[in-house]
Order: sequence, then structure tokens, then C-alpha cells
Amino acid sequence: MPIYIYGVIIILEGIFLLTSQDSTFNTIRLSLGISLGIGAILAFLAALKRKRLQVQFSYHEMHALAMMAYGLAILFLGNTIEKVISFTAFLLIFYSFSEIILCYWLFNLSQKLVFKIVIIRTVLGLLVGIGTMAALNYEHLTLEIFGVLFILVGANIILYIPVMNQNREIDYLDEFPD
Repeated sequence: MPIYIYGVIIILEGIFLLTSQDSTFNTIRLSLGISLGIGAILAFLAALKRKRLQVQFSYHEMHALAMMAYGLAILFLGNTIEKVISFTAFLLIFYSFSEIILCYWLFNLSQKLVFKIVIIRTVLGLLVGIGTMAALNYEHLTLEIFGVLFILVGANIILYIPVMNQNREIDYLDEFPD
């Protein structure tokens, strides 16, 4: 459940960024810092709860730490819109690379691999990376593009939960055969 809430928070933050044209800088800064900080705590709790799935939850630990660092940086160091944009771009580039690294980790497991999932996550990582570069090149649309990218990231998290749960059941069955 914490990962679902984490995904929903990221989606809601994306929707907020899409519609934030009339919002003040402080509203944007506080919304990003607080909401993604709370989301990071939820992701970290979920990762700690299911420590046995090394790759999938090491991934959530990495994301939780990155989101927490991002939230704190936005709240305490993000005193200009340029800094908020830079921190957000850095977070999204991190996410892009972490998606691709996760796929590499999955290839190195001895578990059965669902290639469709690996391809989708690799493409998502590439889209987020390319989208971040586009956002930095279109100053008048930067926050809106970041909003779309946050929606993609949150939707990916929510859609991937059943796959993780299915893998957990397979691990459990492998560990305790009939």
C-alpha cells in the first residue's frame, strides 16, 4: 500500500505542475518539497518491509533516498526557480538512469525475466531522460513537461506493483517448495 500512495503522490504532483501557471514560486517549492518528501518516506518504508527482494527493493531504497534528498534540497536550498528546475532535472535524470540500471540488474538475476517489462522500463527511462532535456530547452514549458514526466513516473510505479507482488509469490514458492 505505501508504494501505491507513493505513486499517487508523484502523479498528483505532476498534475499540480501541469496546472501551476498561476501558482506562486513558494507554493510550487513547498508542494514539491513536502509531497515528494512524504512520498520518499513511504517508498523507504515499503523497501524496508520487503527487504528479501534485493533488486526490486534496493531500487525503491535508491529512489526513496533520492526523493528525500530532492525534497530537502527543494525546501532548504531551492530559493530560486532556476535552482528548483535544476534540482528537478537532476532528479529526473537520476530516475532515467536508475530505470535503465534496474533493467540491467534484472538481466543478471537467475529469476525468470519478463522481457516486455524490461523493454517498457528501458523505454520509460529513455523517455524521462529525453523529456528532461526537452524541458530544459523549452523554458516556457519546463514545469509542464516536468509535470508530464512526474505523471509517467508515478504511473510506472503503480503499474509495476502487481509485477513485484507476482515475483514475491514466485520467490516464496521457490523458497518453500511443496
